[in-house]
Amino acid sequence: MPLNLVVQTAFLGDLLLSIPLLKKCRALWPDHKLGLVCRKGLGDFFVKAGIVDHVYEIEKGKKDTYARIIESLRSETVDHLISPHESMRTVLFCAQIKAAHKISYKNAWSFLAFQTRVKRDVRLPDAMRQLSLLAPFDPELKKNIEDYVTRAKPYLPAAHGLLPAPPEWASMSQREKVLAHSELFQQLKTKFNLQGFEDGKAVLIFPGSVWATKRWTEEGFIGVGKALKEQGYEVYVMGGPGEETLSERVAAGIPGSASLAGKTKIIESAQLIARAALLVGNDSASTHLAAVCETPLIAVFGPTILEFGYRPWSAQSYVVQKEDLRCRPCGKHGHKVCPIKTHVCMKDIPAEEVLRTAGFILR
Repeated sequence: MPLNLVVQTAFLGDLLLSIPLLKKCRALWPDHKLGLVCRKGLGDFFVKAGIVDHVYEIEKGKKDTYARIIESLRSETVDHLISPHESMRTVLFCAQIKAAHKISYKNAWSFLAFQTRVKRDVRLPDAMRQLSLLAPFDPELKKNIEDYVTRAKPYLPAAHGLLPAPPEWASMSQREKVLAHSELFQQLKTKFNLQGFEDGKAVLIFPGSVWATKRWTEEGFIGVGKALKEQGYEVYVMGGPGEETLSERVAAGIPGSASLAGKTKIIESAQLIARAALLVGNDSASTHLAAVCETPLIAVFGPTILEFGYRPWSAQSYVVQKEDLRCRPCGKHGHKVCPIKTHVCMKDIPAEEVLRTAGFILR
């Protein structure tokens, strides 16, 4: 059976935004296996959610991991190699893989490995931008994207910050496949004292982000958590490896809450997210995972803006942000430290503002 291979070695948030691309690969070539090249530790979710058949994990900075993947692919018949990741390292890696068709974005160096190079349309949300790599192979998809560009306003929030819903043909939802792994939820129940998930009373708070300036204030998260706890909700503070200390500080400020940061795999986190009434987080992987699970979410945006394209991609995505700041955006990804040493884009968002949106969602 031939193999289609998607190469996306970005952080988890960007990788989750590749799901519409991966789903379309399945639809276009149902008689092919589907493989994914991604960062170490991220692939398990994509296999268990049934998104791909096999993952090849790399470790950034370790050349031997790239070499091992190249060697393992020599026994495969790779039909389509699709790379939404644009770095020179990725291009050189893809150049060493034999494939009948190689597709990526058009840039100054992609010609070194790819025959089909697609314009990276900055007007599109990134989930759809990645999906557009398959437009040369699907006339209907090409037309849908062209129509979307001319008609849609994906970055214009409605009341309470609700973002426009993605079209069904570009959905990243995996809710049913996540919930199908009910045995994982049962295992988590034996491991942790989980309350509120089966009666719509669990709220998840994810205070972390890879980029420090993209984190809303601890005081803000604590204020939201305390208020929701007082309203009868069970509050859990979560995060990935390296975010344990931050999450424990936030949980300590919310009496009766618990920190699960660093204690669950991605697929396990998805079990909790899919059963939660609400997730509150930053412009980070947590809100993208909530979108995958179709869980109502509030994303607090600070140094980054929606127009970059990395908005949560679901029908229940709400955004809270400080409008009309001259210093915003200050970069594509955020920074370790605010460039002007004020961080007003986050510090000036009070807990009450997020709580108003939460109240609307949980009404």
